[in-house]
Amino acid sequence: MSPEQNKAIVRRFVNEVLATGNPDLIDELCAPNYVNRALEVDREGFRQSFGVIHQIIPDAKFTIEDLIAVDDFVILRGSLSGTHTGSFMGSQPTGKKLSMRVLTYYRLANGKIVEDDPFSSPDMLEILGLKPPEKIKAV
Repeated sequence: MSPEQNKAIVRRFVNEVLATGNPDLIDELCAPNYVNRALEVDREGFRQSFGVIHQIIPDAKFTIEDLIAVDDFVILRGSLSGTHTGSFMGSQPTGKKLSMRVLTYYRLANGKIVEDDPFSSPDMLEILGLKPPEKIKAV
């Protein structure tokens, strides 16, 4: 796949999966050996856990500012914003506004995302004053 085609796949992943909370395209866009480095989960574990953002921040808005692609690698620079109005692991909503920078490294193979390594500054749970869960593992 060309760098432009890889950027289009990452754009779809962000806009049609992450931004909407819709898991329907995960199998289409992510390889069977997909791994999310932040959550330390495989594709099935990601499917089970990725909706947490929309649970905590129902009005979550993802903004892609830059996509840079070289060969099978895509770097995304963007932001995530919203309001903490949902509960998480027994915590009560704080009503806090959230705005954070996001930088994510994607590696693709054969037209699918194989590796997703996101970094945010500051950390979303830290902003909301929530304790992060133990490592999430797929069952």
